[in-house]
Amino acid sequence: MKNKVFLHISHTDINVDSRILKEMKVAYDVGAAVYGVGISERKQNTTPSHGSEEFSIESIVLSSRKMTFLPAVVRHIFSLIEFYIKTLISAGKIKPDLIHCNDILALPIGVLIKLIKGSKLVYDAHELESNKNGQSRFEGGLVLFIEKRLWRFVDALLVVSPSIGTWYQQNIGKKQTLVVLNSPLIEKHSRVDSSYLRHKFGIAEDKKIFIYIGMVMSGRGIELIVDVFKKGNTNTALVVLGDGDMLDALKRKSVSAQNIFFHERVPHEQVVEVAKSADFGLCLIENISLSDFYSLPNKLFEYIFAGVPVLASNFPDISFLVNKHNLGLCVELDAESISQAMTRICDNELKFSINTNSLETYGWDAQANKLKALYARVLEN
Repeated sequence: MKNKVFLHISHTDINVDSRILKEMKVAYDVGAAVYGVGISERKQNTTPSHGSEEFSIESIVLSSRKMTFLPAVVRHIFSLIEFYIKTLISAGKIKPDLIHCNDILALPIGVLIKLIKGSKLVYDAHELESNKNGQSRFEGGLVLFIEKRLWRFVDALLVVSPSIGTWYQQNIGKKQTLVVLNSPLIEKHSRVDSSYLRHKFGIAEDKKIFIYIGMVMSGRGIELIVDVFKKGNTNTALVVLGDGDMLDALKRKSVSAQNIFFHERVPHEQVVEVAKSADFGLCLIENISLSDFYSLPNKLFEYIFAGVPVLASNFPDISFLVNKHNLGLCVELDAESISQAMTRICDNELKFSINTNSLETYGWDAQANKLKALYARVLEN
């Protein structure tokens, strides 16, 4: 794929999106010239760009976001139009052989550029785009309508779990599909002490440490988790590692709890290292959308490659992986089920031994190899 040009488009800040950055590195490793166009989350009036020896990222600043005098819906429409126009201008500087659209909002402009430039197009659905957390029925219907109308222009589909891939095949149409798991990059040498969390928060040796990694927001089960630890087993401690709009409220709610701790955010590449010093990982997600029900979230793989057993939601793809490799325990998302599972864990009724070397097929190196092969097939056809 030498001398090929790849263009990644995203309606997020690519500079902080680990999945997109890893995928761009895959294209660079096969000899392509790699460009990215995303949105800057910085509070500034300039258009910053990220340059490196590997690839170039242009981060668009959307002036329309500052039009706070407009109703939110109108402002969002203006922002989307501005994003499309500026992305089209940026894409005009290059002739991409392959366009990699990240999420549904990037798909329409990706299709337009494909038609103008004669490119191949890969649609990377980071979720089940028409049925996800925080989305109204109207929004979901609109997304599904757009996907169906633009489906014929898609040369290959990327999804994050087998069930989501099956859903797209059954509900929109057959398409060359590849599951690219949200696996982390693994540090070759551990830099965090195995007792890091105990030392940082003064947690006694006889307490089991459960760690929650991820966004602290509605739909992630975090409120229920905090309630269980406030009222539950005194031989447990909860460490929350993440950020989100519910963080301050949960801190206030937990101020009287002696076994709940909040860790500041860390770079993506350090998450697995921190998780290694916990005893159990929490991957408890609410069943509020098909995207959640069919998910294989980042945190699950971060726990796995930290060698930490999981207490996870009993959803199809999650439970299949957990049960197949004896990675932990799957439960229903209610206080009683979680409390009972924690009691069994603390009483040492359950034994899990995770051999990360035997799980290489789920690691990022394996995902990268699959993605390289798909890129080659798409460009050959």
